[in-house]
Amino acid sequence: MRIGIDASCWSNRRGFGRFTRELVTAMVSGHAEHAFTLVVDRQTAAEWRPPEGCAVRVVKTAAQPTRAASAEGARSPMDLVRMGWALSWGGFDAVFFPAVYTFAPLFRRVPTLVTFHDAIAEAYPQLVFADGRARLFWKLKTWLARRQADRVLTVSESARREVTAAFGVPESEVDVVSEAAAGHFKPLADRSVIASVLEAYGIPIGPPLILAVGGISPHKNLPVLLQALARLGPEPHVVIVGDHTHDSFLTCFRDLKEECARLGLTGRVTFTGFVPDEDLVALYNAAQVLALPSLAEGFGLPAMEAMACGLPVAASRRGSLPEIVGEAGVFFDPLDPEDMAEALQRPLGDEELRASLSAAGLARAARHSWQEAAGTAVRLIEETVRRA
Repeated sequence: MRIGIDASCWSNRRGFGRFTRELVTAMVSGHAEHAFTLVVDRQTAAEWRPPEGCAVRVVKTAAQPTRAASAEGARSPMDLVRMGWALSWGGFDAVFFPAVYTFAPLFRRVPTLVTFHDAIAEAYPQLVFADGRARLFWKLKTWLARRQADRVLTVSESARREVTAAFGVPESEVDVVSEAAAGHFKPLADRSVIASVLEAYGIPIGPPLILAVGGISPHKNLPVLLQALARLGPEPHVVIVGDHTHDSFLTCFRDLKEECARLGLTGRVTFTGFVPDEDLVALYNAAQVLALPSLAEGFGLPAMEAMACGLPVAASRRGSLPEIVGEAGVFFDPLDPEDMAEALQRPLGDEELRASLSAAGLARAARHSWQEAAGTAVRLIEETVRRA
């Protein structure tokens, strides 16, 4: 079977990009019975390393889709036509979009699968879009993607329920392709590596570290994490990992800095900016707990990465996080800083509980793999083509 894949989300440095890179690489490497062609914009093609064993088709776009489809921008009509044309007339038996974020309209009937990672933009539009124009473009894109998709994929059972309700997709037409931690997320024995990474980012060595990973967007609910920190006494230090200079998503970085100053926490919070994976692994190994205070998550990949490193998780009770973390974490009301502080204090103050949560997290993360996810995705593509 000839499968065309929209790879223009490859360059995204958050969950959409991670899902695209890891899943597509596992699909190509594990399913040589199919011929894969990655259709990619020329800006991404100039900086990526595609997996071996696939063909690549580069589209002459004016702007990188992951930059143009930002909270305050929109992709040009001609770029959408060029991408859609390449996917429509590539001679493919099926077309797969790993993220609706970079969806482009198709111009002929091809069996199509589109991944809707969540329905956060529909539940919290005021926290995702900078203005009504951006919201309108998103609604038009998702409406068309839903119309053209023969099959809708998502990443958790929680997201499946939300996508079904938000987009009016019959539950029988939505399937889950789960996520996993990449292989390099694991416990580190060499503490000197960890110490050098902490030093490089100006993170103090000694105080208990609360790590927050996953972007600095309003729906991540980080101001309430700071309010919880203010209730934890003088010791814990919060490390917030996320791009606050070049991220294409709506940011609340300035508000967070102001909240730090208002609460008197400026010296107890480190904003690292974007962190490459080799350093992120060290930060997961350095911390005592990962805090995920999000109002909503489609999956919550940082939770899976943290568990793979043996780091306990304290997470919001909303969205997918209870499903993903399960017995490997403690949970709180994301709108209640007192409840959040109490949940964070439990692993911070109890070494035995930390060890128990760490062991449970390692076991839970081991049950997920990108190879299994790729097998599910390929099977669903095959079924969609047969049905079409």
